[in-house]
Amino acid sequence: MPITGIAEIIYGVEDFDTCVEFFEDYGLSRLESGSDHALFSVISGQQIRVYPLGDDRVPKSELMGPGVQECIWAVPRQQDLDGLVADLSRDHEVTIDETGTAHFVTSFGQAIGLRVFQPLPYTCCPAPTNAPGIINRMNVPRKWLSRAIPKTISHCVWTFLDVNEAFDFYSQRLGFRMSDIQKGVGIYIRAGRSTNHHNIMLADADQVLFGFDGKFRFHHVNFGVEDLDEIMAGKNYMTRKGYGDNGWGFGRHRVSSELFLYMPSPAGGEVEYGADCDQVDGNWRPRVWGAAFAAFTFIHDMPDWLKEHEPEWDVSYVTPETARYVPIKETTEG
Repeated sequence: MPITGIAEIIYGVEDFDTCVEFFEDYGLSRLESGSDHALFSVISGQQIRVYPLGDDRVPKSELMGPGVQECIWAVPRQQDLDGLVADLSRDHEVTIDETGTAHFVTSFGQAIGLRVFQPLPYTCCPAPTNAPGIINRMNVPRKWLSRAIPKTISHCVWTFLDVNEAFDFYSQRLGFRMSDIQKGVGIYIRAGRSTNHHNIMLADADQVLFGFDGKFRFHHVNFGVEDLDEIMAGKNYMTRKGYGDNGWGFGRHRVSSELFLYMPSPAGGEVEYGADCDQVDGNWRPRVWGAAFAAFTFIHDMPDWLKEHEPEWDVSYVTPETARYVPIKETTEG
C-alpha cells in the first residue's frame, strides 16, 4: 500500500500563544502565524499546524481533549491518493479540500487525512563512536550542540477504546503493517512504505500503568533527531527555558530500540525527542512483548514499578494464535 509516513499533524490547543512559544523553543521552524493559527515544519518538510481547540479549522472527531486532532498521511502520487479515496468512499464520507487533501472520520471516531507529499531530502551526520579496542574517531572530538532541531515527525500515539478495531482499519483499508504487540498496552504499526519501526502506536485506553484513563485521547508525538547528544542538548535547552520532562528522563525502549526523552506539552499530551529507532522491512517478524520488558532497556529516572527488580525476559514471535491484541480486562480476568 502506498502510504509512506506522516505529512502533517493538526493540533487543537487550549492556550494558543503558550503553545506557539513552546514549539519554537522545542526546535520547530515557524513558517507562518497569526492570532489564531500557526504553521511549523521540521527539516524533512513535514508540518505541524496549530489552532485553538474548537476552531472551525480543527477537524471534528470523537477525540477527547487537546492534542493532535488529525494526522495527514503521505502518499507519493496522485493516483495512489485517488485509489485510497475511491475505496474509502464506499463507506466513509470523504471530502477533498483546496490543497487536494482528503479528509474523513473512521467508524471509531478518528479524523484522518491523506495527501500527496514527498519529504525534502536531508541527511544526518552523527559522530562516529569510539569503544575500548575500537577507534572510529581519531583526533576529532564529538560535535558540540546547543539545542535540538527535529528532523522528522516519526510517529504518533493515541489511546483507543478498541485496539483491534483500529488495527483492522489501518491494516485492511490503509495498508499498515504490524511491527510488534505489547501485551496489555497495544500494537505498533508502520505505514506500508515506511521502514520506521512504527508510525503509530495503537495504545489501549484502559492501560492505567502508563496513565491512560479509558478515553480516546492523543498521547504523544515523536520528533526524530540525530543521536543521544542531540536529545540531551535539546533536554538541557528546554530545561533552561523552564520546561520539565515527564518524570522518566532519558532512556531506551526495548520494543523499538529507540532512545527517548518525553516532555509534557502545553498543546496536549507529550512530545518526544527520539533517535536510533529500529528500521524494518518486509523481512521483519513481529514479536509479542511483556509490557514492562518492552518498555525500557534502561531509563534514567526509574518509575516505582520498575525499582524492585528487572522485568523478566518476555518476548516471542507472533504466531497465528497470538496475532491479535488481548485487552487488559481479558488478560486480568480471563
